[in-house]
Amino acid sequence: MSVIKPALQHPDLIAYFAGANNYCWLHFRDGQKKLLAKPISYLETLLPGFVRVHKTILINPACVQSLHQPPRPKMSGEIRLTTGDVFPISRRRWPDVVGALQTQVAISPTVTPEQVTVKRPLPPPSTLKPYVMLVSDDSRNNELTKAAFSDRWQSHHFHVLNQSTNLIAVLSQLPVSELPALLFLDARTATQERLRVLQQLKASRQLNYIPVILLVQPRDESVLAGYALQANSVIAIASQSPTLTAIIERACNFWLRAVALPTYHQTMGQARPQ
Repeated sequence: MSVIKPALQHPDLIAYFAGANNYCWLHFRDGQKKLLAKPISYLETLLPGFVRVHKTILINPACVQSLHQPPRPKMSGEIRLTTGDVFPISRRRWPDVVGALQTQVAISPTVTPEQVTVKRPLPPPSTLKPYVMLVSDDSRNNELTKAAFSDRWQSHHFHVLNQSTNLIAVLSQLPVSELPALLFLDARTATQERLRVLQQLKASRQLNYIPVILLVQPRDESVLAGYALQANSVIAIASQSPTLTAIIERACNFWLRAVALPTYHQTMGQARPQ
């Protein structure tokens, strides 16, 4: 709850939530985002003023710029946010979404649901920072690593996940511009699970270009397994090692400063790999 509680105390700073199974991306109005280990249905109960426009999207009504009715029968409607994001609204949800916005946003009562348009000034443009993701159950070192990274890397955000069970589903829901610039998979304890995730990442046409650094026990078979599954780098390190933070710092120095990453990351996802 360390991330959720402070965020929910200031819902006006939130633009929307994007759910993926038991995880949820929290998108702030200034462009920052955080990954929460909570389903979107749970957050919907905590924020009754927010509107569920899609099974995976929960939005702040204050961020709505316009609604667009379905252009033809059996097609979805559309909602545009002041952040520039656009989401579909299913035919089934359309009346509920319009009704909720009519009660929470200043809309003329003479306007019919098919004509709803909410005019709002666009917010000042913000720069979305790329981010590094660490998947590790080494709780003792995770927070230390996150704090150290935040102090030394002003150009990137840092996200930590304790489990990787739904990682592929979470990442697959994101546009290219919101995928991690670098991913650390800690396979020192949950070895088979993390190796399966690595295999799935490298088999995905959408995700296989994300640089993946695999952390393994200092055993030859673990190192070989990592490279066999196409990890970009394999680092051997003992379980619960106090040097985890230093190792990640050195790896970031190499991958984020010395290595030429794909152009579509440098341009925040404007190009998709062919």
